[in-house]
Amino acid sequence: MWSVSISILPIFLLLILGYVLRRKGFPGDNFWPLADKVTYWILFPALLLYRTTTAPLSGEVLVPYAIALIGALTVCAILAVLTTKFLGLPNALGGSLFQGATRHNTFIAFATADMLFGNDGLLLAAVATSILVPPTNLFCVSALVTYQGNKDGTLKRRLVQEIMRNPLLVAIAIGVTLNLSGIGPLPVIHDMANILSRAALPFALLCVGAGLHVLSMKSEMKAVILASTAKLIIFPAVMMGAIMLTGLSGVAAVILVIYGAVPTASSGYALAKQLGSDAEAMAAIITIQTLLSMITLPISIALASAYFLGG
Repeated sequence: MWSVSISILPIFLLLILGYVLRRKGFPGDNFWPLADKVTYWILFPALLLYRTTTAPLSGEVLVPYAIALIGALTVCAILAVLTTKFLGLPNALGGSLFQGATRHNTFIAFATADMLFGNDGLLLAAVATSILVPPTNLFCVSALVTYQGNKDGTLKRRLVQEIMRNPLLVAIAIGVTLNLSGIGPLPVIHDMANILSRAALPFALLCVGAGLHVLSMKSEMKAVILASTAKLIIFPAVMMGAIMLTGLSGVAAVILVIYGAVPTASSGYALAKQLGSDAEAMAAIITIQTLLSMITLPISIALASAYFLGG
């Protein structure tokens, strides 16, 4: 586990650096919201487009990946709904618990795959992202709108809006289409996406760190504890079981465990505010999960490596 921790330590140091820079007001208070937009709308979509265009989207990897990822996501989504109902949590809090238990931080997952396995890891991470991002967004938007009551009957419209304007989904859709259609990388555009993609991961990690809300960590501790347990312990455990059922092994299996073990996505905070969930609780869940993952992520990867890589 020590070797894994050292390997991915630079990822968490970038998170801490982003937090420190924002707290110190460098390079300015207006910088980080704008940097977050550049990452979300330009840099990371470029990375996804570049990788999904050339990712190995063959049935050999695609089918077991889909079974494991969507299966684990569905199990954790059901558990989150049942927990909210059983404990009688307010709907707004239930929405944040749902996001905290099911969403994944693609930035940290990609960076971890890159640090541990290089280009092979990034290609498999692109496959995992292509499969997991669409149903995750569908589940979360549906849950939050349903908890809100869908009083105006706009669930379908909101789902379509969130999907259509999500740049990650658009980039994945274009990349997968080019890949599966046989068209392949587009001249010039592919090279430009490659250049942009090189800045995506370090910039994204700095922005994730800058977005941490340490002062909100005391908010709704029950939901925070439940969501963190679900995402950092139950999700990777369920993922391990799903992987065993599919028969996957090696690096491909470890990449799936990484996606199961990373903390929830920073974008959950914006979605919580937009769709009437408990944004303060969501901020606390994101912050605490990200901090805890500095410990839990290396443990999950070490266990997965020992089992699926033989060491």
